[in-house]
Amino acid sequence: MAGLNVHEAPVAGNEAVAPGVGVLVVRGAFAATPGQFYMVRAWGPYPLLARPFSVFDLDEESISFVYAVRGEGTRLLQTLSPGEGVNLFGPLGVGWQRAPGRIALVGGGMGLAPLYYAAKAFGSPADTYLGFSGRPFLVEKFAALGHKLFLASETGEGEGVERGLVTEIFDPRGYSACYACGPRAMLGALYKSCHAQGVPLWVSLEERMACGIGACLGCTVLTPHGPKRVCHDGPVFQAEEAFS
Repeated sequence: MAGLNVHEAPVAGNEAVAPGVGVLVVRGAFAATPGQFYMVRAWGPYPLLARPFSVFDLDEESISFVYAVRGEGTRLLQTLSPGEGVNLFGPLGVGWQRAPGRIALVGGGMGLAPLYYAAKAFGSPADTYLGFSGRPFLVEKFAALGHKLFLASETGEGEGVERGLVTEIFDPRGYSACYACGPRAMLGALYKSCHAQGVPLWVSLEERMACGIGACLGCTVLTPHGPKRVCHDGPVFQAEEAFS
């Protein structure tokens, strides 16, 4: 694996922030642009594959990932304690570049994962819109950045939360660009509203990945410019490539 950015580092923290959702903090010096990801592995020969995670936060001493427990790999991540070792491969993929002017960041559910680091790195002026199926989580992290924060939940749980979908509280007018990650239906709805207002939209697509470097073609999606590998050509794409 010569030339590849493979890191072995200790866990600095592993905190549950919602039922089945945790934040894994790994100690060490890492690099990434907003929207890039790492392949994470913290087990032996089974499960066979590492798991891809967007960079949630990054500073001089650590890197953080948000995970939802959905299978054996993420269940094993949930059991990690400070001091235990993790293997990281990255940074991988194409990230976001900040447009000038006031921008909007829109996340749905676990799609919030790459948006915190993006909001932190991009700075103001920026507004963040987050949508959840139930009670919101990690809201205090986003609020601490000082940007305007708008919240929606399908159940309406939580203080200052509007009941409904995040796409129902987001209006693209007045923004120079929008950056989004979340369920494909949410991204499609955002594309329609942004396109109607002439606002550029860059989306981070979520697909199952095996290798993380574009070799296996397992995360290939069709675009107007032909097949694209989400792990190599993305995960960030102009929305026109994903929804035209």
